[in-house]
Amino acid sequence: MKKVKTILIVEDEALTALYLKLELERAGYRVCNTVATGEEAILCATKDQPDIILMDIRLAGNINGIEAAQTIRSNNDVPIIFMTGYHEEKLRERAKPLNPLGYFIKPVGLSELKLVINGI
Repeated sequence: MKKVKTILIVEDEALTALYLKLELERAGYRVCNTVATGEEAILCATKDQPDIILMDIRLAGNINGIEAAQTIRSNNDVPIIFMTGYHEEKLRERAKPLNPLGYFIKPVGLSELKLVINGI
């Protein structure tokens, strides 16, 4: 099993982003960046070349996480794990064509998240 080297966290809730960063780093992963908008996610994915992206669906900025993921995936086949605070089936259906590694409803269980990440 390949251990993920770098993770990009895309989360507009600062406390959630910090919590995820600290817990993932404690688990031995390297978080290359945390950003709050889809636009920043696209730029960082290109610049930092993460091994995986942990992407919130509802973000600050003009584009949501699914739209950002579509743009990122058109240039790079980086695996994406979606997370959202909403139980909307429409969102899940919109995310499906991107073949995400996972789709989590917040709060994200770190043990389940690590299982998905370690499965890469």
